[in-house]
Amino acid sequence: MGQPSTSVVTDDVKADDRFWTLSNEISLLRVVFTVPTLGLIWAGPEHKWQMFGFVMVMIATDILDGYVARKRHEITDWGKILDPLADKVAINSITIMLVLLKDMPLWVAVVVVGRDVLIILASLVLASKQRIVMSSNIWGKLTTLVMSGLLLSYAMDTEPLKFPLLSLAAFLLFASFVRYWFQFRNLMRDSEGQETSRLLDK
Repeated sequence: MGQPSTSVVTDDVKADDRFWTLSNEISLLRVVFTVPTLGLIWAGPEHKWQMFGFVMVMIATDILDGYVARKRHEITDWGKILDPLADKVAINSITIMLVLLKDMPLWVAVVVVGRDVLIILASLVLASKQRIVMSSNIWGKLTTLVMSGLLLSYAMDTEPLKFPLLSLAAFLLFASFVRYWFQFRNLMRDSEGQETSRLLDK
């Protein structure tokens, strides 16, 4: 599972618009596995190890989809959308569930959901200005990995891990959002500069 950051459509491997690729299907599995994970959290602590197993599979798919995309030359525009979107669905829904059922602080859900809403809005603005697709990078992946550990610590009531992971997650959420904001601003400036150049060429 992973958080989004910025990336232009052009990469080392040329992007395309295929949807049904193996790497994209692996990303979609994270969304599918989110449903039974939520059900197991709801069912209570006696199902925590089954829930743990589903989360481990979801983390594995987050690592595997990128590897498969690069290995099979399947880096697509859809993949750059589906990978972070699957992370958002999983992280946000599990966070909300843990706020409702466990002792996870409400501010965590507010920050995580609010941050992702802002990122989605920024992505829509970029898409309307220029054909730019947002994708995950190392900051997003690191944030998602720590968030996964934080969610597991609350879901499995692992008290010694809660505060350290909560502190680290808060830092990474803030740092990755600041990085995203600066890259978004730079891309917007580039887009406006290209529009100005086209007007001057006419």
